[in-house]
Amino acid sequence: MSKEAEKYFGEVSGSWDVIRKSFYGDEVRDAVLVAAKLLPSDAVLDVGAGTGFLTEGAAKIARKVIALDFSEAMTGESRVKLSGRNVEFKIGNVEQIPLPDASVDAVIGNMILHHCLNPDVAVKDMARVLVPGGRLALSDLQQHNYEFLRKEHADRWLGFEISHVRTILDQAGFADVRVEGLESCCSTTVEHGQVKIPMFLASGLKL
Repeated sequence: MSKEAEKYFGEVSGSWDVIRKSFYGDEVRDAVLVAAKLLPSDAVLDVGAGTGFLTEGAAKIARKVIALDFSEAMTGESRVKLSGRNVEFKIGNVEQIPLPDASVDAVIGNMILHHCLNPDVAVKDMARVLVPGGRLALSDLQQHNYEFLRKEHADRWLGFEISHVRTILDQAGFADVRVEGLESCCSTTVEHGQVKIPMFLASGLKL
């Protein structure tokens, strides 16, 4: 993650749960959790967990959730909110996940790939930590042309073409790869007016 992203999320961590609601709704979380096919016996890794948007939902289903984020500030907010729950918190980079090989049953993530320096490297490391037969489910932005988001939200990538996302999962060794548009859009109100960007949901099975 970039220093710009670290600075941005450090500044917004305290109000992120409110800000986030203007970007995407709970239906995004529901879609990711359904695609990940979580089981009560699962150990789940939430990559780019932030303040716990996906973590909170996954913890209601799985026996254990590992919430990984590079931001101490965002993780701090999540710790307060999910204290006493079946959640383990880790600070780290999604391109070098601080977990052993084949250590989790599912990996979930929302709005993480467009902040990665190398999204393909990140997805390959997600595959590494999954057990054989483990599931991956990620949601993020489809490709767009709103350059101002690089500055305002420290975005590194302006979303992704669905075909590119499919290729990334294929090359990381996932089977049964599905990438589809999400009905809900990511929207924000800034000096540029209201912006709506379609999202995607990608899923796959670790061979």
